[in-house]
Amino acid sequence: MTSDGGSGGGGKSDGGGGARRPSGRERAAEARRRQAAADRRRKQLIIGGVVLVVVVLAVLIGVLVQHNTSENNKAKRNAYGAGQPFAAPTGVSSNPATQADPGGIVYGKPEAKVTVEVNEDVRCPFCKIAETLFGAINKEYADAGKAKIQYHLVDLIDRVGGGQGSLVGGATLACAADAGQAQFIAFHDLMFKNQPDEKDDAYGNIDTVLNLAGQVPDLRTATFDACGRTGRYAAWIKANYDWLSKKLGGSVGTPDIYIDGTPVLLKDTAAVPAAQQQADYRAVLDAAVAKQG
Repeated sequence: MTSDGGSGGGGKSDGGGGARRPSGRERAAEARRRQAAADRRRKQLIIGGVVLVVVVLAVLIGVLVQHNTSENNKAKRNAYGAGQPFAAPTGVSSNPATQADPGGIVYGKPEAKVTVEVNEDVRCPFCKIAETLFGAINKEYADAGKAKIQYHLVDLIDRVGGGQGSLVGGATLACAADAGQAQFIAFHDLMFKNQPDEKDDAYGNIDTVLNLAGQVPDLRTATFDACGRTGRYAAWIKANYDWLSKKLGGSVGTPDIYIDGTPVLLKDTAAVPAAQQQADYRAVLDAAVAKQG
């Protein structure tokens, strides 16, 4: 008896092999899930947009504040000494002093054969280090008549970092030269000893500078105060910067020191100890003195 086993497999079945259609409840749940996901994305986009707007506004406000601060500093710098004709303090190295050749304030005997040229900024922290290392040596050689020091005061920090302390402080220090070499060098050393942080424009306040000058005997007079307050030597400070910029090919750095034209480089005391730098400095000075006879 032959079995017809293949015939059963060809028939159709109403079993569970077909896909089940989701119920209305399930479709509603899926719709709610999709809507919630869309709401979350929309909320994230809104928050992201708000954050972006806040960041952009903060940047714009920062730029505006920085611009306004810069403009205010520039206005103050331009106002200090405005209307004052170019003038050089007493005893500068150039005779006559001009804006193109403003000269440096001389400490020591003008006839001394060796010249130490010091270009510095009263706000410059590296200038303070240089004064700490070499200032007393310069004074020693100048007092002995072996060399004369020419101080060229510039307003570098004001120009690159804002403020007016380099200009106000430097110009008022220049006023001290009118009182005499002793008063000038005493006030010079005092300003560097009490130098504020580079970001602190304390020397931009003329009262702060004049109060400091009060510690120097025989310096605070009505004439000195008027010189500082009116910015009599502000144009001289700016001219010194321009003179140094031209000398260095447009790239100004302070301190910039020369002994009879030989540059002296300030080195990191961690790499070259202070005592070694001072010994090297003396050696250059001694060689210059010996050469001049």
